[in-house]
Amino acid sequence: MRVATYTRISTDEDHQPFSLGAQQERLLAYSGVQEGWQVVRQFTDQTSGATLERPGLKTALEEAASGVFELLLVWRVDRLSRNVRQLAQLVEELDKAGVALRSATEPFDTSSAAGKMMLQMLGVFAEFERTTIVERITAGMERAASQGRWVVGKVPFGYLRAQQTKLIHPDPAQAEVVRRIFELYTTKQMGAEAIAKLLNAEGHRTKNGLPFARPIVLAILANPIYVGSIVFRGATSTGLHDPIVEQSVFEAAARILEERAESQALRRGHPTDYLLSGLIRCGQCNRAYVGTTATGRSRTYSYYTCSTRYRYGTKECSADRLPRELLEDQVFDQLAEVYRDSELIADALDQARLATEQDRGESERRLEALRQERAGSQRALDRYFAAFEEGSLSPAQCKERIGALHQRLDSLAAEEVSLSGRVHDDDAVLVTAEDLAKWAQDLPGLLLAGSAQQRKALLRKLIKELRVMSRYEIVPTYKIPALVRAPMGQVELRGFEPLASAMPWRRSTK
Repeated sequence: MRVATYTRISTDEDHQPFSLGAQQERLLAYSGVQEGWQVVRQFTDQTSGATLERPGLKTALEEAASGVFELLLVWRVDRLSRNVRQLAQLVEELDKAGVALRSATEPFDTSSAAGKMMLQMLGVFAEFERTTIVERITAGMERAASQGRWVVGKVPFGYLRAQQTKLIHPDPAQAEVVRRIFELYTTKQMGAEAIAKLLNAEGHRTKNGLPFARPIVLAILANPIYVGSIVFRGATSTGLHDPIVEQSVFEAAARILEERAESQALRRGHPTDYLLSGLIRCGQCNRAYVGTTATGRSRTYSYYTCSTRYRYGTKECSADRLPRELLEDQVFDQLAEVYRDSELIADALDQARLATEQDRGESERRLEALRQERAGSQRALDRYFAAFEEGSLSPAQCKERIGALHQRLDSLAAEEVSLSGRVHDDDAVLVTAEDLAKWAQDLPGLLLAGSAQQRKALLRKLIKELRVMSRYEIVPTYKIPALVRAPMGQVELRGFEPLASAMPWRRSTK
């Protein structure tokens, strides 16, 4: 029986009965006394169980679907999820993969109907426990907010929190900047972007040391904390802190905000219209490009713009704006050209296969060294136990070294499991250069078919990054997908397997 273990602790839980190491140690001990069990994978997460978006859990489900293991073992069912619906979803996915779920401390086995019923009951109790904790914490925060205490998130710009009392109080330097923001906005009628540029030119920075930007200024202007109010879950209370601006000034700023309807979101193009968003990075500041628009006399122009330039202006980053339609057309044309270049693709595939073989050889050598080191540590541990039993060593003399050896053995065992999986994984199935060239004939049609979201998904399978050095030099890195059988002309995620390799840099001046 090939077994995988899953452990989790959450930083937002008050009660952590067992650390990750303790959970794993108990799961390995439990597996060791089961006849025919072999632990082949170990997955772990350190995040809240309220969501299924956890790296370790996602990897476990992917490997379960690939048939890497037959049983998933947890210490308690609430380590997997504290939500009944999520738990049922996980069990269903494991069932489809032919993988059973077991708990080392709870009496259920999803391979039987009775076990599934017991699992659902345990899930109900786990969700009840989580909901109770959330309600208790929320009630405490509501009570603190009603008393005028700041209870949520980072302390706003302009305030500091006292270590002893946990109350916030104005920071003299930052409070003066806040007052200036309100004065510039209400008295001098300056816009949020102009205020941000002025503050940056004067050398002011946010709490994080970053330049001011329009969204930051707008957030300050709309935050009632600066008039001495605490808002939590829709309820407003008088705060225990001193206000920074007068109520009349705050209300004047609110009226101007409403009149101008000044919102960054309204000035940006709709993100789904920009097919290359998330793929383009600035060669100057390494930040992502975003889709933006500019209105001319007779039409609206669409661009890809460096997010640093967009938020902070050209003084922070002078990277060129790129016309959206022209850039997308040039990228689509070059994509088809690259994938039709059989010689280039063949070279990239050869490099990928060579890298895989070298990695496998190195893993095998490291695995053998690990086994030898593990055997040596186990022999040393046996000698210490023998000396202790004979009475030649006291507990104080050998306690520290035995503990260190146990830790080293655990570390070696985890690394050995990881390397074993890497060595025994099947080779990735790559397309041939000829297959890809033939498929590339239909690529222009694929890039024009389907919804914007489908086309963006396709492009993310083909492009790793577009690095903008200037408007005259854009450096793309393309990826080689492993194709599966799918009707030509469809732009769907199921038409692609996980990415197999990446191409070398290829420069373009388009």
